[in-house]
Amino acid sequence: MLRKKSKGSILIMSIITFSIISLICITCSSLILSNNRISELEYKTEKLKEENIGVIELIYSNMLKEVQYAIENTNTEDEFYNYLTKNNSGIFINKVKKIENTGLTNRTIDMAYDNNFSTKEYIHYKILTKSKINNHDKYALISTKIKNPWFGKVDNSSQEVNVSEQEENKDSNMVVDPENIDSDEIVEINEGDLITFYNYEEK
Repeated sequence: MLRKKSKGSILIMSIITFSIISLICITCSSLILSNNRISELEYKTEKLKEENIGVIELIYSNMLKEVQYAIENTNTEDEFYNYLTKNNSGIFINKVKKIENTGLTNRTIDMAYDNNFSTKEYIHYKILTKSKINNHDKYALISTKIKNPWFGKVDNSSQEVNVSEQEENKDSNMVVDPENIDSDEIVEINEGDLITFYNYEEK
């Protein structure tokens, strides 16, 4: 009788021990699975962040080209301002957003002229990028401003040349000192100095 009770106790203890070990294994498996999901989510979040930053860098590269084109084809602050805000603003925005030939997929870009902050001196835009991996997506919002290189400057092409003074200079063999030349006429405009990105946000 005692031997049967002893065997029964051993069986019960074995079942309890097995149950405890099984519970520990299940708990460990759940923790590992949970950690894997967290790691995967962190990876996707970081990956999407990098993708959005990469898109913004491509936008900046396109913007440099378009601003350079605007500089070369305008001479006054109104011409430059109108090119980026009025008749050609849609063309400008579409060219800046054009990244389909870069091999990037599952990305979208929204860009709009910011009328609230724009002036003749600084033209502002808001840019929203979205990157997506499966069902996980991430947004990046950033603002940019473009300085008008002709702001406050007189259009040299509209000034009349004083022919009589030129003739007098020729007759008197006067030599023009290069230091007296207006620096605005000889300084080249760097389009990179005109573009500023600010207020970067992630969502």
